[in-house]
Amino acid sequence: MPAITETQPSPSGQGQSLVERLKASLAQRPLSWLIGTLLLVRLGFILSSPVDLIADESYYWDWSRRLDFGYYSKPPMIAWINWLSTTLLGPSEFAVRLPAALLGTFGLLWVYHLGARLFSYRVGVLSVLLLALTPGQTALSFLMTIDAPFLFCWAGALYGFWMMTSVKTPPLKWCAITALLLGLGILSKQTMLGFFPLAGLFLLATPERRAMWFSGRIWSTAAAGLAFLAPVLIWNMRNDWITLEHTASHFSENSVTWMTQFARFAEFILGQVGVASPMLWFVIVVTMYAAFRKFKTLTPGERYLVCFSGVPMLGILALSATRRLEPNWPAACYPAAVILVSAVLLGRSTLNNLFKSREKTLSRCWQTGLVCTAITYAAVTVVPLSPLAGSPLDITCRLRGWETLAQQFDDVVKNDAKSTGVENPLIISTAGRDITSGLAFYLPSQPLIPLWSQDDAGVQCQYDLWPKPDTDQAGAAYVITDVNPKLPASLNQSFAEWESLGTISTELGSGRLREYEIFRTRSASAAEADAIERTARNPASRTIR
Repeated sequence: MPAITETQPSPSGQGQSLVERLKASLAQRPLSWLIGTLLLVRLGFILSSPVDLIADESYYWDWSRRLDFGYYSKPPMIAWINWLSTTLLGPSEFAVRLPAALLGTFGLLWVYHLGARLFSYRVGVLSVLLLALTPGQTALSFLMTIDAPFLFCWAGALYGFWMMTSVKTPPLKWCAITALLLGLGILSKQTMLGFFPLAGLFLLATPERRAMWFSGRIWSTAAAGLAFLAPVLIWNMRNDWITLEHTASHFSENSVTWMTQFARFAEFILGQVGVASPMLWFVIVVTMYAAFRKFKTLTPGERYLVCFSGVPMLGILALSATRRLEPNWPAACYPAAVILVSAVLLGRSTLNNLFKSREKTLSRCWQTGLVCTAITYAAVTVVPLSPLAGSPLDITCRLRGWETLAQQFDDVVKNDAKSTGVENPLIISTAGRDITSGLAFYLPSQPLIPLWSQDDAGVQCQYDLWPKPDTDQAGAAYVITDVNPKLPASLNQSFAEWESLGTISTELGSGRLREYEIFRTRSASAAEADAIERTARNPASRTIR
């Protein structure tokens, strides 16, 4: 790893060559070079990436076309950001993913500032490097999901709260900044609410900070941050608390055998090794174990980092032993954990002698991270073209095939509409939110496509909260379904004619196929207008062209 200096050397002489000046600039401003290089690589990858939006990305983008203060499963920030980006740049893949690269990269500056404030400039820069070279951070700076704004706000609040509590009277400036970041984080992801008990735990666990429990500015900051939740609560109150119900389902009982749950727990642990890179994960585990054992002797800064990394990690690991969790659940734990690890590896922490050779361990951490990051990028670009395509090792299956399916669907509908004279047809989906949002984004006209779920299914996604179309006014419609579908009764009865136009499909490799069926339908009123006797036919008795 290039040397990181504590002081800024004097400017280079005019007689130096370009290479020498670049080396001098790198030594003087390693953080600027690191952030700039990361941003260029990430933006370049987004521009050149051959993969489609994953279903979550197109799903959240579809939310942005109906702005609101709340949505089925998440707060509204992801929709608001998508609306802003696509309004300014147009509804393209780059516009959707650009905020992920910006938030993921510039969010590292909060990590740097906290590391530099707690320990040293070198710790801050190393923290940025190690965190940036994790597959998890790489992916979250490419895919525009709720974690991009959430982690930016979490890291910012982490720095802001330390600046509040590092002096006897919290500065009003940092109270305002922290409250704003807490509020925006709450509007990004419900997990931001976990910041409050962790902050309280730190104050209780640190004698030097315990008196701040009675600070009016601390409580005012918390109240101001929580106030951002008001519009979300009002929206939920008007929608039968659907987001709360969805969130609670993650913690409900999961009746599986202990062997199955053990397999899920092992899968979760392996997922964390992959998210953080193997060497860094090992170093984090060793560091946290030592930190818990020596917690009483830790400095306030070290306790702060443990409260926001090791403590929630333990809680999440315990939860993963009882139910299946997604690999991104501990994402907020890693900024604080990496800062503490960086301090340990650079000899700035009170946790001494954890590793026989700190220099070798440090080198192995960033080198392993670099390899894992390169593999992550390669997996997106190379694996789909290799024999591994479609295999369990292919992590790109969720990112492929949606645009191809939309092109096939568009060709079928255009050809049929031309031959039958159908004008301005309605498009309806019964095949789930993934294909619904994929078609909505990739069809040339980017139409609003309703999802018609089974009548007794209840609310399963945001589409179920939006009103169903008036089929009588539509006359004709094209319905995309699973192959050999069992249609919702209410939809089946809304149309007098059902004719299959065949299937569309995309091959993902290794025999994995994504396939759907398309029907042309006509409503009962349209059939009567033609004065032709027709009877409603179940799709099971359809004629396939």
